[in-house]
Amino acid sequence: MVDPWTLIAGALCGAICLRIAVYRREGARYRAGVSWLAYLLAVGTGCESLQITLATLTAKPAPSVSPFLMMVLVVLLVLVYRARGNVARILRMD
Repeated sequence: MVDPWTLIAGALCGAICLRIAVYRREGARYRAGVSWLAYLLAVGTGCESLQITLATLTAKPAPSVSPFLMMVLVVLLVLVYRARGNVARILRMD
């Protein structure tokens, strides 16, 4: 049985990954460093979501997630959705 915090974390990670994956540049400048960061963020959150989903479906233990990590994931989700998936906009220091 997977605890509710872990299920919520999986859903948040999946939402972050999906939003970054469907980002469209639409005239935005390409920067290799930011692209690699976006790729790593999408892969990391997507794999975490997939791991939790597969653990739930196969009834295997999933690593537990603390409520404090949930706060970080919620903040990251809000930032990614406000930037419409543009990681460069999140990293901008204006």
